[in-house]
Amino acid sequence: MAKQSNSKGKPAPKTGIERVENILAYMAAGLIGSSVLAMISVFIISAIPSSSPKVGQLKLPAILVFYPQFGLAAGAAAIIALVIVSARRRAQQNKAN
Repeated sequence: MAKQSNSKGKPAPKTGIERVENILAYMAAGLIGSSVLAMISVFIISAIPSSSPKVGQLKLPAILVFYPQFGLAAGAAAIIALVIVSARRRAQQNKAN
């Protein structure tokens, strides 16, 4: 569905709900993307032989180890919230029409 525009051809200003949807979408993408990058960096750091002279003695920063666990869960929660907000907005639009 095309966005409505005013008489000057400019797009209609975004409502608060559309801004919340944008924020949730970018937040989910950022959290999940950075979590994947953190996991890949842990795999690469662990694969470098000079960084791990003996098995089990590799010292990684705690943020690299624990961030993907929380980041992926928060990203999934943001996606669920995005679906709920989007469904409510569409229900209100259908109700108004």
